[in-house]
Amino acid sequence: MQLPPRWLTLLLPAAAILACVAIWIVAVHVAQLHRATQIAAATRENSNRVIAYARFVGGMLDSADAAAVHLAREHRDLAPSRSPAPPQPLTDSAAIDPLFTAVEVADAEGRVRWSSEDGLETRSLAGDRAFALLRSRNAREPVILAPGSDAQVTFARAIRGADGGFRGAVVLRIPVERLTAFYRGADFRPLDLISVIGLDGVTLARREGDRVSAGQNLAGKLVMQRQAAEPYGTYMGPSALDGIERIFSQRRLPRYHLFVSVGIGADDVLAPSRARARTFYLTVAALTLALLGGTLAFWLGLRRRETIIRSLAASNRRLFEAQSIAKMGDWEYDLTTGRFVCSEEICRMHGRDPAKNVMTADEVFSYHDAEGAETIRQTLRRAVASKQPQQCEVVATMGDGRVAHLRLRMSPVVEPDGSVRTVLGTQQDITTEKRHEELRAEVAHITRVEAVNVMAATIAHELSQPLTAANNYLSTAIYLAKQGKQSMVDEEQLAVLLSQASRQIGLSGKIISRARDLVADRRSGEIASLDDIVEEAIALSKVADPAVARAAISARLDPDTGHVAADKVQIQQVLLNLIRNAAQAVADIERPQVLVSSHREPGGMVMVSVADNGEGLPDRVGDIFAPFSTAKRNGLGIGLSICRTIVDSYGGRIWSGTSPLGGAAICFTLPLDEIALLYDVA
Repeated sequence: MQLPPRWLTLLLPAAAILACVAIWIVAVHVAQLHRATQIAAATRENSNRVIAYARFVGGMLDSADAAAVHLAREHRDLAPSRSPAPPQPLTDSAAIDPLFTAVEVADAEGRVRWSSEDGLETRSLAGDRAFALLRSRNAREPVILAPGSDAQVTFARAIRGADGGFRGAVVLRIPVERLTAFYRGADFRPLDLISVIGLDGVTLARREGDRVSAGQNLAGKLVMQRQAAEPYGTYMGPSALDGIERIFSQRRLPRYHLFVSVGIGADDVLAPSRARARTFYLTVAALTLALLGGTLAFWLGLRRRETIIRSLAASNRRLFEAQSIAKMGDWEYDLTTGRFVCSEEICRMHGRDPAKNVMTADEVFSYHDAEGAETIRQTLRRAVASKQPQQCEVVATMGDGRVAHLRLRMSPVVEPDGSVRTVLGTQQDITTEKRHEELRAEVAHITRVEAVNVMAATIAHELSQPLTAANNYLSTAIYLAKQGKQSMVDEEQLAVLLSQASRQIGLSGKIISRARDLVADRRSGEIASLDDIVEEAIALSKVADPAVARAAISARLDPDTGHVAADKVQIQQVLLNLIRNAAQAVADIERPQVLVSSHREPGGMVMVSVADNGEGLPDRVGDIFAPFSTAKRNGLGIGLSICRTIVDSYGGRIWSGTSPLGGAAICFTLPLDEIALLYDVA
């Protein structure tokens, strides 16, 4: 059967791309396989080499140790020389081994008593590092030191008497070339490397190509890290000195506290593999270019289609992200089949597998209680009957076990014949919104209660003085009026008394008006002078609470914090609460003090602090700004919660800290009014 031209145009480029991919996969796989084979072979070769080199070095050191042990045993009765004298010739067979360039036997004072070198004058090893280590450590193991300027490795062993005491030392000198003569006569490539390294990181012998060296400090380098992790392992990495990539094999000689390392240059190992890979890749590149040249025309034709598909996919992703952020999902209800098709977000809400997004009506209603299911059914009926969008709110248990408030919106799809066979809808989790509404209502109620308390306390305290004075004036006037029946009464004096009583009654009205302003919700531009707020708050707090009147309240406001972008009465309410709390906290001390201060902070904010000289806040007081959290015996625990609500509403924050007076401090921030500040500066 002949394929349509459209399928043919899609099949040919797909086949070409698959062929290119297959060829590249084969080429890369073959190249990697050949590279892995080369590395495996080199690793095996290197492992065998390091074993042989370890035996070579170990045998050489064993010979040195055997000679040192023999000489130490022969001279274990060595006594210190009483007078300096040239060393005697050392003719022992262990001392004339060609492995050593020099063998010396020194007494406990460091004087060389015997030497394999001829014609030596009197000399001492007291300053020799190996001799000092043997004498100070009381060591029974040999000491091996890296070569110095003489390019000789020092091998030393202590001479112990029958009582174990230090009698002297046997010191053998081994040339560096002897330790690197392992490859003599063999093929040693320029990048090949062998080395003998102490566990302290100092190189005893190193050969790289034809260059022999020693004494390099490799502490902290990769070679020492790998030695600590895997003393008998193999790894690939850069050399510590020249940075050349090599395959290294290591073997530790624990008896002598050193290890040997053999390295093969990665370029030497991988050169054949890389040449073969280049051939593979050039061939595959030529085939790929030939195939892609024929498919380019098809790709240009499909580009627009692919762009549209990508745009739609991006739109779907944005839709999914938006639904997840808003906790909203969508669904479609087919009235004919009675099935719901739900979005991924709805499935996630109810803990359902997104692949099982098609549900029956019974399955959907099973996620709700009887009341919620009935509410949804009735809303669906209204939407279908009215052919108008409807919504309802229900409570449901979600997939994570929490109880959530859901808002369902339903929109019927009206067909051309006027019937409704499909209903589209959304489901949104509005639990947070509901909680915010409850909190706003609770805060509003608490604020009103607190405002009434403040107004009642203010009125009760302030009215007592003018009303008492007015009563006194009226009582005097009545007394004088009664006396007027027996004698003449000065009418002018009565007028003064009645005028004073009237003035005191008028003052009572002003007090009531000021208290009413305190609790009124007035936001005329929300710009107020911080100096006025603090001054009036201190004055009102002294009237409202006797404990406040007893405390010494002072204000220390910076001049550049003149106006704040907040309502004057609400910020006064915050300061009244904080000043009253601070005064009550220091009511029982000898000299109670409360300090109200302010200073400007970055970001156009002003920080206001109310501090006292009391004992401070308890260590485990918890969140003092949470509703109904209080340390007072008769407190409700809502004052600081109201303060936080007010401060938060203006974009500020409130916290507790340490007072400069030694007690507690409550601080909060408010936004500065920048325009007023500019006028102040001008």
